[in-house]
Amino acid sequence: ITMPSSIAKAALLLAITVAFMEIGTHAERRIDDDPTYFGDQDIFRAFNISRLFWLHTQNFRRHMTGGRSCTYFEIQHIDQNGMNYTSYYKVNGTTGQMPYHGKFYKTPPVGHLERNTSNALNVSETSEKWHPRDYKLVYSNYKSCLILRVVDFKIMNGYACMVLVSNQTVDTSMPRECQLKFNKACNGSGISEKIYEKSCTTTADVA
Repeated sequence: ITMPSSIAKAALLLAITVAFMEIGTHAERRIDDDPTYFGDQDIFRAFNISRLFWLHTQNFRRHMTGGRSCTYFEIQHIDQNGMNYTSYYKVNGTTGQMPYHGKFYKTPPVGHLERNTSNALNVSETSEKWHPRDYKLVYSNYKSCLILRVVDFKIMNGYACMVLVSNQTVDTSMPRECQLKFNKACNGSGISEKIYEKSCTTTADVA
């Protein structure tokens, strides 16, 4: 085998290897980090469509909150930097609550592409030390629903998701746009537990 021939074969092998690496990288890229979906991931805009959101569906087992039902989030204040909100839930026939302060931020650039808007949320620590604190917006239709990636759940390999639906449009069925994105981005766990029920009511009259 001549030297030029060896160099040519090595160059061809390298080109093929790089091509497969690029294909693999693209296949592993999730909606969260795909520039195609950046327009659906403005977290301030998503949370600003309503002052009350129901936890509709999630795709992970509820080890710490298994006894809770009818969970919703009431926003007291929101701006481009973050929001103050309170979670409410039913447990053993009584209503529990927990206040939070959340800061919006941008996740690191994807390649050379930087976002124009925040797409993630970091929330304050509470007395429930186990509670997740970091979330990324996977998708919002900016009308009735949004999907959050629960970044803290490492055991879920990045597939942990929560679907929130606005109070004005909540129903036992997930909005179609969110259902399609949920199936695409959050089906790695094989779990889809509906939390919201028609019997759920709020403690306040909030839009």
